[in-house]
Amino acid sequence: LCSGAMVPQAPRFRLVVLCTGNTCRSPLAAAAFREELGADLERVEIVSAGTAAAEGQPASAGAAAAGARDGLDLSAHRARRLEAALLQGADLVFVMEREHLRAATALGADPDRTHVLSEWPSPGEPEAVVADPFGGSAETYEECLRRIRRHVRRIVPHVRAAARSRPA
Repeated sequence: LCSGAMVPQAPRFRLVVLCTGNTCRSPLAAAAFREELGADLERVEIVSAGTAAAEGQPASAGAAAAGARDGLDLSAHRARRLEAALLQGADLVFVMEREHLRAATALGADPDRTHVLSEWPSPGEPEAVVADPFGGSAETYEECLRRIRRHVRRIVPHVRAAARSRPA
């Protein structure tokens, strides 16, 4: 018999990924995090947004094509503008550029949990900046995704360990 009582779900680790328009870099990064986390994805909530996003826009054609060539499906993605509510309770916030870092902290992101993707964990790979590919060639988008994947692979073990350390 079901008593109707809901079993409280353990709080999931909350990861927010930000870029400018939320149509190229952050959707690619969110998809890469989802794929790389594998079975641990059930422990992690991944949200992407843009500091200047036009709500509801699909991923750019270039990002969708680069993602598809690399096994990532961005077809369901819709852009979302960064709001303070998205940052509340975030365990980690990753941004692509310092400008995004300022925007996120201005909206209340915890500065100790908000990092440029290429720079965390320290020392990171700050020389491997994830530049905005918007409007660029297929090669530009592919290079962007290569850099995102490199950073995500470096970061996921830390996210996985933190998510697994949450009480069940």
